[in-house]
Amino acid sequence: MKSKEILKQLLPFIIAFLVPIFFDNEVLFTFVVLLLIGISLKISYEKREELLILFGIILGFIIEVVLGLVYRTQFWENASLFGVPIWLPLIWGYGFLIIRRIGNIIVKG
Repeated sequence: MKSKEILKQLLPFIIAFLVPIFFDNEVLFTFVVLLLIGISLKISYEKREELLILFGIILGFIIEVVLGLVYRTQFWENASLFGVPIWLPLIWGYGFLIIRRIGNIIVKG
């Protein structure tokens, strides 16, 4: 039963990582990620999860910009947001949400 709940939460996240295999378009991928976040919030929503996503987006953006631009530890060829792909901070925010949801499933058992 737990594994079905975990898979239900992970499925849109997994799809988000498969899309770039078929489409090499930053804007399209950004819209797909936004759509998947919306679907995930429709599947199940708890109060103030959008704040968790927003916190993840902001923190992810800061980390990616600091690592990418300041320390030059990574490089994105098609990055249009201060050297970071637009979709990357969104994936961070979505990751925060998925990690919390799966953590709750595991802990509440």
